[in-house]
Parts: sequence; structure tokens; C-alpha cells
Amino acid sequence: MSHSTVFLRNDGILEINVKENSDIGVRECEELTAVYESFLGGSKCPLLHVVGDYVTMDKEAREFASSEEGLKYSKAEAFVINSLPHKILANFYMKMQKPSVPTKFFKSKVEAEIWLLQYV
Repeated sequence: MSHSTVFLRNDGILEINVKENSDIGVRECEELTAVYESFLGGSKCPLLHVVGDYVTMDKEAREFASSEEGLKYSKAEAFVINSLPHKILANFYMKMQKPSVPTKFFKSKVEAEIWLLQYV
């Protein structure tokens, strides 16, 4: 995928690194879901999203990401973000999309990992 790399870590967390300057739409979300299926089969695990700078995600993609289909492989989701626009979008996402799995945003990868380990 041109927008992300995904790998299953030894600790049971699926890590998604979204590359800088990526534009995420529903098509990209569907690609990611297919990759999750290839790693996990029908099971669920905690997902760690490390979001690069200048990544955008359109409204339809946010809706998909918080839908039953978008969350079918997720026990919990942590997002590592650093920019002010991403923080604003994160607050909007939590208020408007209200994901059905535990979801939290972090400034550091270490904090996100510690939080996610309770869902392994």
C-alpha cells in the first residue's frame, strides 16, 4: 500500500504506520481492513495507528473507521498524533463518530503501547 505499512507485533498488537502526506479515504480504509483480515483471520486484536505528519482523512473514511465493518478486527484502537490539526480532528472523531471499541489518542508511542497492552 502506498499510504501505510502494517505488521503484527510479537506482543499481539497490530501496528499501522500511516505515511506522511497520505490522503485516507474509504478505499484506503477498505485496503487496510483487507490487510487486517490477512493477518488476523476472523480474530480481533488491539490496533496501534502511528499517524505521519500531514495525513488527511475525509468524512466518509472517518465514518467507515468507526463503523461495525471498520472495527471488526479491533479490540481497542490507539492513535499516536502530534499535530494540532490531528488533535482537533481526534476530538471531533470521538464526539461525532463515537467508536464502539475503546479508542484513545496519544502524543507518544510508548504511552499508546502501555494502554493497548491491557487489551491483548
